[in-house]
Amino acid sequence: MRNILLLALGLFLSTQAIHAQLPNVSTGALPAGLNAGQLITQLTGALKPTSFTDAWAGGKSGFMGQAQKISNAVSMASTVASLASFVKPSLFKEGSSAAGILQTANKVKTMTDAAGLLKSFEGGLKPEAFTSGWSGQRSSWLSALNLLK
Repeated sequence: MRNILLLALGLFLSTQAIHAQLPNVSTGALPAGLNAGQLITQLTGALKPTSFTDAWAGGKSGFMGQAQKISNAVSMASTVASLASFVKPSLFKEGSSAAGILQTANKVKTMTDAAGLLKSFEGGLKPEAFTSGWSGQRSSWLSALNLLK
């Protein structure tokens, strides 16, 4: 009986120690191993070059740099809003717009919010905005996106 109590106590203490090492995701930190910037640049690469406004030519390098520096939910939301501003308005589905993405981005507080924003942006674009290869990548991209919390 004593061995069982010691084992239970040991398991309890080890779970507490492990929990203490998990990232605090409620503050908007990215979980280890997931890179929100890579998810955004993957989505960006899946958009046809013709899906972007003329401003994209001058803003692409700045945007890509911004995507690589994402460190929290707010910076991710800002990057998604920036990307939305470069997409031609005619490629948004009815009820979705760059202005709506920006409005939602301003309310993002957590990585779950930011991931939802990116998912809404992707889902709010017409299929013709994407390259033909996107349909094969979309499922795994969404799976990875759902891991951001």
